[in-house]
Amino acid sequence: MASKKVTITLDEGVVATVDELAGPISSRSAFIEEAVVEKLEKAQRAQRAVQWFADRARAEHSEEWEEALEAVKAADRRRGYTPATGADRGHAA
Repeated sequence: MASKKVTITLDEGVVATVDELAGPISSRSAFIEEAVVEKLEKAQRAQRAVQWFADRARAEHSEEWEEALEAVKAADRRRGYTPATGADRGHAA
């Protein structure tokens, strides 16, 4: 996979800890990339788990699911939230 250079701002203490943990064997960039990849994988696993739960709830309790979905949509409207065009809040892509 091709790499792309980016600029980020981190707390000085975080940078010092990264440098300490990365040590002379690994570069700062490699350490940060590994940490970001781990965080992304964790978020993706959580998203899949939530989607599995939502799919199961929808399949096993469709009437209650629709009622809950309508309640969430009403709460979003009260708060002024506008979902993205084409977004189906009841089923993630």
